[in-house]
Amino acid sequence: MLEQIGRLTYRYRWPIILFWLVMLGAGALFAPRITSVLRGGGYSINSSQSVSAYNVLDRSYKYRALTFTVVFTGKVGALDAEARHFRARALAVYRSQLSVTTPIATPDHKVVFLRIFSEPQQDLGAHYAGPLRAILPHGAVRGYLAGPSAIFHDMETVSDQDLRSVEVVTLPIAAIVLLLIFGSAVAALVPVLMAPVAVTLTLALIYFIGHRVDMSIFVLNTASMLGLGVAIDYSLLMVNRYREELAAGHDLASAVGHTVATAGRAVLVSALVVSTGFMGMTLSGISMLSSLGIGGSLVTAISLLVALTFLPALLGILGPSINRLSVIPSRLSAGNIWRRIAVTVMRMPVRVIAAVAAIVLFLAIPAFHLRVGIPGPEILPPSVDSRAGNDILQAHLGLANQSPVLAVIVRAPGTAVSTARTAAFTALDRICASPDVAGVSTVPVANAPGQIRSCQAALNALTNAGPGQLAAIRRASATRRVALISVFLHSDPSSASSEHYVRALRRTLIIPGYRVLIGGQTAGQMDFDNYLYARFPLVAGAVVAVIFLVLLAAFRSLLLPLKAVLMNVFSVLAAYGVVTFAFQDGHLARILGFTPVGNIDSIVPVFLFCVLFGVSTDYEVFLLTRVQEEYRATGDNEESIARGLQVTGRIITSAAAVMIIIFVAFSFARLVIIKEVGLGLAAAVLIDATLVRALLVPATMRLLGRWNWWLPGRGFMRVTARPAGQSTVAR
Repeated sequence: MLEQIGRLTYRYRWPIILFWLVMLGAGALFAPRITSVLRGGGYSINSSQSVSAYNVLDRSYKYRALTFTVVFTGKVGALDAEARHFRARALAVYRSQLSVTTPIATPDHKVVFLRIFSEPQQDLGAHYAGPLRAILPHGAVRGYLAGPSAIFHDMETVSDQDLRSVEVVTLPIAAIVLLLIFGSAVAALVPVLMAPVAVTLTLALIYFIGHRVDMSIFVLNTASMLGLGVAIDYSLLMVNRYREELAAGHDLASAVGHTVATAGRAVLVSALVVSTGFMGMTLSGISMLSSLGIGGSLVTAISLLVALTFLPALLGILGPSINRLSVIPSRLSAGNIWRRIAVTVMRMPVRVIAAVAAIVLFLAIPAFHLRVGIPGPEILPPSVDSRAGNDILQAHLGLANQSPVLAVIVRAPGTAVSTARTAAFTALDRICASPDVAGVSTVPVANAPGQIRSCQAALNALTNAGPGQLAAIRRASATRRVALISVFLHSDPSSASSEHYVRALRRTLIIPGYRVLIGGQTAGQMDFDNYLYARFPLVAGAVVAVIFLVLLAAFRSLLLPLKAVLMNVFSVLAAYGVVTFAFQDGHLARILGFTPVGNIDSIVPVFLFCVLFGVSTDYEVFLLTRVQEEYRATGDNEESIARGLQVTGRIITSAAAVMIIIFVAFSFARLVIIKEVGLGLAAAVLIDATLVRALLVPATMRLLGRWNWWLPGRGFMRVTARPAGQSTVAR
């Protein structure tokens, strides 16, 4: 069937080229608009206790969402006047939409800030960021727009800028690598041209999908990163096989047809496997991961269509010109090198397996203390406006700038109002039992250290409350039935000690006649992580099962898919270890340019697992397809392995080199989550294409022998010929 598709593609090559050019032109109109439909946030679970706590506060006190914090620094005597001028201009435009506090000075009076609140917005209110920044002062007084919505707006801007920078850098480098592989400028240019086609059309489709489905801001970089790598990989494999067919003397129609039938089959199986990995993310129940899964599946599917239609049509038009513009007159063939590697490995398979396993496990050691968390302002570089403003306020406001743990205490119907004071004593006793507590407050967002009391001061105030104060407590309890205690901790909200405190508080803060809800940043992070990782076994199981079945059908083997799954686990563990070492432990902070926060973004381990189980299988498919082809012809296990690696080793290594270049480039992006994903993918591909495919695969296949090609109910693979005597490789 694929042979027929290839021949039809050659026959109708000009209409196919025209169709894709029209599609590319249409895609180029909509792809640049993608940021208008992407969403930030996505780190909350609507059914969680932390969200319930916020909803109770919202219903009882009509709390509006903190959208921006505007920070003013510079000439001390002019700070307050500039802040008031900004407030007046902002209210003149957004009085009905935003609440803007009066200017507030930090205790040292060197910084003035104000808070901006709004009704919850689908984009977190980020659309206000541009107009508000336009009226900030930039003279003797400098204004910074910080806060949640400013962070999201800056993430969107930085993400788009990073993508443009990476494309400018990586595509020329990829072209140089391909030039070294093929020796021909035309052959090198073709795969590079396919990548922007696939990425542009994918981003255009996501633009339309984003009007109906929430799509995360991170889909812009992740889909582009993987699209560039996968599209070039597939095109490289197809171009290489096409040149082989031409060198064998086939006419153009046969060359295109056989290329699609052989390399196209490997690309098809690979695309099914990679798409399976991405679609596994839609089972997570997290809209952010689901959107990344949709984006990754789309770019893989479009890369497949480009490789099976647009590229063969272009090859049919180019014909022998694919070899023109030779800039390296005589390329050194690495085939014999790869054959010698395969032969050497198969002579001592057990020792090779042990050595590779030891290396991978050593790389994986840091993964055993991996922690996950939700990113804060540190996801952005310090030079970005929202991060810089937050850092300034943190330095001058201290503890009051920290996100507190929110203890929301709701009096149950039927519980007497007179129990409010006792309930408050009980709550403070449980809250203050830990030395991690720095102080408490009755406001969810503190504007000054004076709003935070020590535990002892709060208890004394409650103990010494006069009749008027007690009456006020009873009235408040009768009116709203809801009280709030904000708990400020010594530790960072995303730290392990803060999580330990929240976990203990949820277990011990029990008040008869009252319902207690624990919210805030730390609680929200824990609820998100608990929900995500409770579903992770389902996601992982589905991805592994479907990839196993695809490989089972493709290679008619039971043991090869099992082996592929185990080897993918090796690659994933090593990637986790590298990412933990680099980001959580902070060892590459200076090189990659980020601020360590002691954890990895919560979605990264799940994302890496799903993507790597697909992408790592890429090279397994490329190699096994050729080994299977050789085994069908000879029935010689060792010779087919040696020949398969001899023919594909250079291409797999070259494809991996291009992938690694792209992924490493993204590890130097400015968003930390993109850095983590880029470095994790680069490390896994490097390990997979060298240690796993070049060493583990030949070693394990040598031990399995003809059982590589056994399937229950079908027996062993049929071969067309079987040489007499022992394999020449095994001698």
